[in-house]
Amino acid sequence: MEGLASFQIGFQYLLHQPSLLLLVFAGCFFGIVFGAIPGLTGALAVTLLLPFTYSMSSETGLIVLVSVYVGSISGALISATLLNIPGTPAAICTTFDGAPMARQGRGGDALVLGSFASLIGGLFSGVCLIFIAPKLAKIALIFGSWEYFAMGVMGLCVVVSLCAKDRIKGLMSAIFGLLMCMVGMDPVSSVNRLTFGNWQLNGGFDTLATLMGLFALAEVLKQIKTFNQDLEPIKIQKVKLWPSLNLLKGTARAFSVGSLLGTFVGILPGVGSATASMLSYNQVQQMSKEPEKFGTGHGEGIIASETANNAVCGGALIPMMALGIPGDLVTAVLLGALVVHGIQPGPQLFTSSGTLVGIIFFTYIIANIVMYILQMGLLRVYIKLLKVPLNYLLPLILLMCMVGAITSNNRVFDAWTLFVIGVIGFILLNCEFSLPPIVLGFILGSIVESNFRTAIIASQGSVLALFDRPIAVCLLAFGIVMLFWDSIRNRRKVLKNKC
Repeated sequence: MEGLASFQIGFQYLLHQPSLLLLVFAGCFFGIVFGAIPGLTGALAVTLLLPFTYSMSSETGLIVLVSVYVGSISGALISATLLNIPGTPAAICTTFDGAPMARQGRGGDALVLGSFASLIGGLFSGVCLIFIAPKLAKIALIFGSWEYFAMGVMGLCVVVSLCAKDRIKGLMSAIFGLLMCMVGMDPVSSVNRLTFGNWQLNGGFDTLATLMGLFALAEVLKQIKTFNQDLEPIKIQKVKLWPSLNLLKGTARAFSVGSLLGTFVGILPGVGSATASMLSYNQVQQMSKEPEKFGTGHGEGIIASETANNAVCGGALIPMMALGIPGDLVTAVLLGALVVHGIQPGPQLFTSSGTLVGIIFFTYIIANIVMYILQMGLLRVYIKLLKVPLNYLLPLILLMCMVGAITSNNRVFDAWTLFVIGVIGFILLNCEFSLPPIVLGFILGSIVESNFRTAIIASQGSVLALFDRPIAVCLLAFGIVMLFWDSIRNRRKVLKNKC
């Protein structure tokens, strides 16, 4: 019942300040635009808006950022359907059936089906967020240093195993993120390290400048080759506000599988929407009586993808709020937003900032409804925005990044941090390294290191004390199994074939 009580508090807060609903509409619109335009991701949208929330209260800032998050994930289906180009990685599977359906003259059906699936997935995960997050926070109150250390390691293992095409490169990416986190003052002994005599590194790399470099500058450099590319979306006729019953016939399985898998994957630290979408699509195809129709413009394929990648949003907010560990890349930025506003995510959030928890709950639910209304009502506007050349958008994005990085701490050094890390991120992307392990290594590094060292000091240098904490052992075991799951599965196949 705690979740419902918090939801009611959030509802009353926005009811007494109805003008804040305009921010929900504005945030969702901004997010949909970023999701719809290829190359502009949800993480980039939230990162760009973060500096603008400094002058807002923490409640107002979170309302804007959560709304942008919801809108950006769903908006990606527009370009995935009409251009056959996923607006974000989360919409890759949507192109498999959305684009073929649009080429058959059924673009309107594909868009309304995908938007409705996004709504259902988002609302389902929102309900899970309301009921699961408070319970998880209560469990987390019994966590000690070993448990938080194990949770951080598990998150890194999971993201390396699922988000990196090459496990070795995934591990290298995670280690690079950990090294970035170690720059500056030691959290335990207060000794400066890896600063190479530069006093401005004593406080470490600024979180906002680092995230902007990895998400924004690296993406701008990556998109330079598409500056002169002309994108012509498929023309569509009139789009209905709701999908017809005939269009929804036989799709209950896709809705349920996508919602459940998406929420579960969202709860796993660092995995993200792209993985959830792929897992859901494959699972629904395997369960279907007509698997051969997938990839030819089949409605179940669109639903499986869009339901899952939007369900991840609510699922990813659960560990971020209850444990202080981000569920995906965007919640990693939201985690930074909470810290910037002086709020510490984790179990104490539910007791010390009950109003903020309720605002996040209610904003997430209402943002999904607003997202659907805006996506269906302003579809023609988004289609026109798809034609805007990137050579107009990307310089503006770069300017916003530079301003945001400098104004966060009022120092030019953060702009250099943005530039250097962005160039490094671009080089790593071109070498087929994965960004999620880097980001999670940077975010989780302090949690892993400080809790491990605190636990070691408390146990007088004995690692064996870990085995007296069953929760920590289980979390570490799960992380190790996930890290080597592909090898275990391949080994089982070899043994089965020999038999």
